[in-house]
Amino acid sequence: MKEQKVLSKFWFWGLLILPILLYFLLIELYGMNIPYVDDHGLKGFLVKFQDSKTWTEKIATIFAQHNEHRIGLTRIWFLFVYGIYGSINYKWLMWFGNILLVGVLGIYAAYFKKNKISLLYFLPLPWILLTSINQENTFWGMASIQNFGIVFLSLWAFWELEEERLINALVLVSIAVFTSGNGFVTLAIMGGFLLLKQQWKNLGILVLLGVLLAFLYFVTYQKPPATPSATLADLKKVLLAFVSFAGSAADVSLDTAISVRTIKAIFLGGILLILALICVVRNIPFDFRLKKYSTPKNWPVFILATILLIVLSSFMVAWTRVVGYGMPTILTSRYKIYSLLFVITMYVWLLRVLEEKHRWRMFLFTLPFSILTYFNGFWQSISQIDYHYKGLICNMFNWTYEDLSGKTNSPTQFRYNNPATVFGSLTPILLTNDFSHDPQIKLEEAKVQDGNVVIRGVGDFHFPWLDPDNGVYLIAKSEKRVYVFPLRSVKAGVRLLVGGHAVFGPYFENQIPTFEFDAGTYKLAILAVEDTQKRILNTQQTITIEVNTRKAVETNW
Repeated sequence: MKEQKVLSKFWFWGLLILPILLYFLLIELYGMNIPYVDDHGLKGFLVKFQDSKTWTEKIATIFAQHNEHRIGLTRIWFLFVYGIYGSINYKWLMWFGNILLVGVLGIYAAYFKKNKISLLYFLPLPWILLTSINQENTFWGMASIQNFGIVFLSLWAFWELEEERLINALVLVSIAVFTSGNGFVTLAIMGGFLLLKQQWKNLGILVLLGVLLAFLYFVTYQKPPATPSATLADLKKVLLAFVSFAGSAADVSLDTAISVRTIKAIFLGGILLILALICVVRNIPFDFRLKKYSTPKNWPVFILATILLIVLSSFMVAWTRVVGYGMPTILTSRYKIYSLLFVITMYVWLLRVLEEKHRWRMFLFTLPFSILTYFNGFWQSISQIDYHYKGLICNMFNWTYEDLSGKTNSPTQFRYNNPATVFGSLTPILLTNDFSHDPQIKLEEAKVQDGNVVIRGVGDFHFPWLDPDNGVYLIAKSEKRVYVFPLRSVKAGVRLLVGGHAVFGPYFENQIPTFEFDAGTYKLAILAVEDTQKRILNTQQTITIEVNTRKAVETNW
């Protein structure tokens, strides 16, 4: 009997911890201390912060706008890491943001404990939440803190509201507002529940706080460059995007047609929205038998508030994004956290309302299905994760060496150390070699077409998994400079995956925008990295870029 208990505990803790370990192992493998997109804005923030003469100016700099948001939490952590670590470290932003995501599990664990739900039923949650389909947020320092942080802080505030610890909830929602603009949605939801509960004094305090937060947020606010928002004429498109956004967790096969991806998302979104509607109707604070308004003592404020956060966020993103950006943006991985949260919330609510035998049946279906979707999500996302990693290290090389002299373009206003990459030992060769004496490879396609450099080919490559440096890179060299770009390796088939222990096969391709190149004629070569072996292969092919067409992007940071 004792051995059975030990074995049961082993399986429970194993299934609970394994998805967390695998998730953070992936971050350790593929996370890099290299800025990505909006991360670059943090460099400018650091310079402004250091140049500020007074603490008033420094605080204003911390809470200055970033697009339509004020990302105070991100900047404070950025400064903390800079002070402790001694230099900029973007990977520590990723660690912090993803730890906040794990914190969401802690909030649900508290819910299980309060409602006396067996923790056995908790096991599917980490498999659902800590998935690779979150990859944009997972491997993007600023976005991981902003997008995972706002979810964590909002849910924690809702939990404190249900427990009637108003001061805690107000502190959390204040931090949320200066983590992401979506914090105002959290504030409004909290106000709505205090209104329904007729807690007038608490509502008054929250309204006063809301006015103060709105003043601080908007007193110097400048509307950023905007894309077209929807109008009533676009309502059908918006509703389609709304349901798709709510069910985007079902969209994991990113290489399939957008129409197929949308159908999957609509199917799951429809189910989740119906369940949410049932939950809300069952918990309307009105006793129809007695025709009396009342909020029950065990009113599930946390569940209802979380549903409202998801539904309102879904509608706002659909309204502001679908016209300007289209369905691919609605289904992008940085938004999937809300759909994953929707799945978890509906599962947890059903655990609360179902009888024990139905709970058990649902659990027996949900646990293996969540594990399968976890690994399927990894398989479907690994190409994007791998390409993102390679894109970062290539970008770092390209901005470090702006000519062939070997002089590095290094910052002087702050401390930042380029991480070691696969190009380190190759740099002298890349800068000086013309590749004419290297072995040859014939590209199937190498041309400039519709504003892109189109590259396609196949080689005698074998890429054992999982080493993120392994793969194929394009080398483009003119008389003035050299570039490296990642090439997308096609995923291996089952035979190569199992027999050859390789995730990627020998086929590669990419379309690189011509604005990534200075004007000039470029000799093309291929760099193949296979574990410790690095091979440069001469293609004997060239491309000509007539003019660099890069346009400056308007930002407020």
